[in-house]
Amino acid sequence: MSGTALPSFTSARAVLIGTAAYSSQDLEDIPHSLRNIRGLTDVITDADLSGFAQEHVTLVADPRKPEDIMQAVTTAAAAAKDVLLVYYSGHGLLAGDNSNLHLSLTGSEPDKPWTSLQFSYLASAVKDASAATKILILDCCYSGRAHSDLMDGETQTVQAQLAVEGLYCLTSAPQTKRSKAPKGEKYTAFTGYLLAAMQGGIVGAGPVLRMSDLYGEVRSRMRATTLPLPEQCNKKDAGSFPLVRNNAYSPVGVELPSPELDFSRSRAVVIGCGTYETKLLNPLPSSLNDAREIHETLLNTEIFGFEPDHCALLTDPATPSEMLLPLEDAAEEAEDVLFIYYSGHSFISDDGSINFSTRATRVDRLASTTLSASLIAQVAAQSRAREHVIIADACYAARLADSFASMPDCYILGATGRTQLAMADHEHSLFTKGLLKTLRSGIPGAASHLTLIDVFLDMQRSNDNSLPSPRLSLSQMGHPRCLLRNHSESANFSAPHACLMTA
Repeated sequence: MSGTALPSFTSARAVLIGTAAYSSQDLEDIPHSLRNIRGLTDVITDADLSGFAQEHVTLVADPRKPEDIMQAVTTAAAAAKDVLLVYYSGHGLLAGDNSNLHLSLTGSEPDKPWTSLQFSYLASAVKDASAATKILILDCCYSGRAHSDLMDGETQTVQAQLAVEGLYCLTSAPQTKRSKAPKGEKYTAFTGYLLAAMQGGIVGAGPVLRMSDLYGEVRSRMRATTLPLPEQCNKKDAGSFPLVRNNAYSPVGVELPSPELDFSRSRAVVIGCGTYETKLLNPLPSSLNDAREIHETLLNTEIFGFEPDHCALLTDPATPSEMLLPLEDAAEEAEDVLFIYYSGHSFISDDGSINFSTRATRVDRLASTTLSASLIAQVAAQSRAREHVIIADACYAARLADSFASMPDCYILGATGRTQLAMADHEHSLFTKGLLKTLRSGIPGAASHLTLIDVFLDMQRSNDNSLPSPRLSLSQMGHPRCLLRNHSESANFSAPHACLMTA
């Protein structure tokens, strides 16, 4: 592994902060915090994994006053040229009218904000560093506020304050959730998963692991639990910084086993609306045909392998609720993948978002007779599925990405651009016809298992430019995982890939 190239760490600096002991009766001790910073030190100073020099890693254990943290960070920020890494583990506290994020110290009192470090001070110090890459990792309650909270007396958000070139922020929990430090465990939950990914590597990833790779892997592993899920803020592609070598890397040319994909923990809803009660909407028999064939393909064990009870087919739903209820059930049950497909007429609402039609759709009553993509996104957001696949064979389909922009780990594949009309012959829509061709024929020379990115690129290559080009958006996607089998007889079983669902 030592021969795998990493960027220069010559002037790299790291400050690792852990607050474990508290004098306040209202704050429970977190002994995990000190073990967190020691474990992270072991990883980043391991010459086989990373490149930090031991003398360039500063540990701040049980800081008593804000200066203990700020002095260490400003000193490191002044010296760092390649990369600055700042990590904090401890209690996150909320204070002020805007519930600003504060980082606890050993003498912090929850009702006395001046006894803790206001996050904005730390954010400013990191932002002002001259290092090419600045990485900030927070393992504390409410840490997601580092992405979106309001500053005291300002209208500017912390996210805007952090929006500088080369800065990447990884947080252990959303802004309203508490991080976990399970009793009896060596590390806190989030840092334990992060260290496991850094030390064990990620199957299917490249020879080095980027911050976005680590985020995607940690988030995917934590989705299988009831723990709060981490979030990232990736500005100017700072998430592409390779922090550690990948201990699970397999070079091309080595025959790799293809694990059996297991769809038992995945759910799908396939919707086709081709019959309309109003004469103002042309019937779309192609939508019904395509929905049935997509459903059949999802059940095909040589391509996907959804179980029949876990793959709902809705044809000509009469009302929005007739679509919404199966979507809610699927979202509640999905653990690995939540897959949603829609084919039919679509409309643009007053706010510019896309709405999907039902059999009873009326042009003069769109709000009550169509299902908005924003409502679908709200339902999908309640799912703990590790990845989400949303496919729309409809006019203006690229607008779908707007509704799912804040949805993590989400593929959004649409038939058209924001202003384009979908096209069909009598039997099939041209978009789904191309999608089915790639799914059923596979991709010669590609890996034995495929991501939706592979499928999209193959569809683009097959497009003769006379048709609307399909659009793919990735919403807060870490390291994309394989979702289906490559049905091509000439699949490359030596090509590396990372499967999401294995038996």
